[in-house]
This record gives sequence, structure tokens and C-alpha cells, in this order.
Amino acid sequence: MKIDLSFSQAAVVMPREYSSLRLVVVGAGGTGSFAIPAIARLMFELNNQQNKPVEMLIVDPDIVESANIPRGNFCAAEVGRLKAQTLAARIALAWGIECHYAVEPFDAEKHLKPSMSDYRSLTVIVGCVDNHFARRDIHNAINRNRKYGSSDAPTLWWIDGGNGRSSGQVLLGSNTKRTKPDRYFTGTSLCHSLPAPSLVYPDLLEAEKTLTSKDADRLSCPDRVRLGEQSLNINQRVAVEIAEMLTEMFLIRSLKRFASYFDLETGTSRSLYCTPDQIAAAVPKKK
Repeated sequence: MKIDLSFSQAAVVMPREYSSLRLVVVGAGGTGSFAIPAIARLMFELNNQQNKPVEMLIVDPDIVESANIPRGNFCAAEVGRLKAQTLAARIALAWGIECHYAVEPFDAEKHLKPSMSDYRSLTVIVGCVDNHFARRDIHNAINRNRKYGSSDAPTLWWIDGGNGRSSGQVLLGSNTKRTKPDRYFTGTSLCHSLPAPSLVYPDLLEAEKTLTSKDADRLSCPDRVRLGEQSLNINQRVAVEIAEMLTEMFLIRSLKRFASYFDLETGTSRSLYCTPDQIAAAVPKKK
């Protein structure tokens, strides 16, 4: 039997040195409402261990609806309140962490400008959205703000959580342009950048082919639960994976994977590790 040595041979994801870290969470629904408190715990630990400012911005225009309970991280008393504002207030009370919020759709020019104007800061977009329209906006933001051809490691990363009925994936990357796999690495032990989620899985930017009605690709997660198209717990699992990858990346400094896939029905999971071979296999060839 052939032994898989991918993990032991993988490089550690090592983002560039930064003076401040900014986490922009796009979407405070099923996945985002669970991911945000988990990220706040990470911020609390980073504040205690590193003498660098860490801040979070939650971007979501929606209000809490009864359909968001119990699948989302909300309660009946919060119905009618703004999702982003509600979660930001919780974080401030629970952790003493200043958390900003924007009650509007994601706007790269507006929501990234404060951090992208400072080359010493590092920004991570945390995609917790359930439609390809929002992911296109994030993809375009990464594309516009990445300085290709520069030898510098990126100042902007994107971690994206997505799911189907009972399966999901979390993808981490920074580069929307195709490049040779070995160019993501410094030597054999450090990985300074990665292919963006949209490069690994281009379908993230397209309408779901399984839905045929005109407005089906705009269905919300609560709608999908009611239609039996989504497991009750899948979003919470996606949120845990997002928080764990960010924790390994910034707190423990041990992250060796750029993609994780899991299925609640079968109880299986697998990851893709930071090696040139696995990156080459993960990025589809041009048609």
C-alpha cells in the first residue's frame, strides 16, 4: 500500500510580516454567524500574544428573520435586528473587542480601502456568502488589489466557505492569476501565497447548474433548509473549518493546507496540502 506523505512534505503557509491584521467578514448568515464569534476568539488570543492591532469588519445588509433560527447563530429575541450590528455588539460585550460593521452589500472600494492603503497591514476577506454574485465581487477585489509580478508576498488573502446539502469546502488563497506552482513557495518549507478559491474552483463564480428556475440561484440558506436542500448543521461545520485554518495560519503558524472538503452524511473529510504537486492538480487546466 502506498503511503501518502503529502502532509509531512507540505510547506507551512507563512503570510508576509504585518503591523496590523484586518479581517473583513462578508456575510453574517448561516456560516458567518457561527464563524464570526470563532474568529473573535482568535482575535482575543492574537491580542494577548502579539503586540499588533487586530480588527474585524462585518459586512451584511440583512436583518434576522425567524427562518434563521435555529440554523443560524441567532435567537428569537433578535428577530428584526440587523445581523451585522447584532453580532458586532455581541463580540464587544463578550470579548471587549472593537468590531466594526457595515449594513450594506460588500463594496471593495469602500470596505478594503482603509487597510489596502497601508502596505504594512494584512487583510483577509472571509467569504461566508451563499451566492456567486457576492463571490464575483470578492474575486474582482482580489484581482484588482493583487500586484502581480511583484516579489512581495500578498497583502490581501481570501478564505471562502461553501456548502451543498450535507457537504462543504473551505478554500484559502491570494492569487487569481495562473502561475507555476513552485512560485508560491520560498524554498521547500514556506508557502508565501496560494491560488485563490476561484482559481481552484471556478464554479464558485457561476450560477448553480442544479437549479433551473430563473431565481433559483438567489435562494437564501433558510430557503434551502426548508426545501430539504441543506443540512441543519452544515454551516456550523464550515465555520469551524474557517476558524481553524485562520488559527493555524496566524496563531499557531502551522497551516499546511489550502483546501478542506467534508461530508456530514458519510462522515468523511480530506484536505489538499501546500505542495507544488497538489496545487498543480487542484487548479483546473485552461479549456
